[in-house]
Amino acid sequence: MELAEPNDKMRLYEFANPIITRLVAISDQLKNDLEQKEVGVEMSTDQLLDYLASYDIVVDKQDLYNMIKKPPLNNVISNIQGDSVVFKGYEDSDNFEPTGDSEKVVAKMADKANKLK
Repeated sequence: MELAEPNDKMRLYEFANPIITRLVAISDQLKNDLEQKEVGVEMSTDQLLDYLASYDIVVDKQDLYNMIKKPPLNNVISNIQGDSVVFKGYEDSDNFEPTGDSEKVVAKMADKANKLK
């Protein structure tokens, strides 16, 4: 998997810190992977940490909670609910279901099927 090109919105301080530069590129890659359906919108925090680690960004959950409040990750991640990552653009109930809520998913699928009739 190749990293996406950094966008033209990068600030000078991002070039001064190589970790920030990599994080900007990785967050752009994550956004691209979501759009291309390379990764699912139902991602746990552990899966996100593994995704970041695959690009040599090793952080723990507490760091992740702090990082999603600031750029560049706050441009991709809306929130973390329980152990599920909520991505920007996938917050509404039609696009996002927390992992493990299979009964809700089945009920929603049934409801959508009934609406198609």
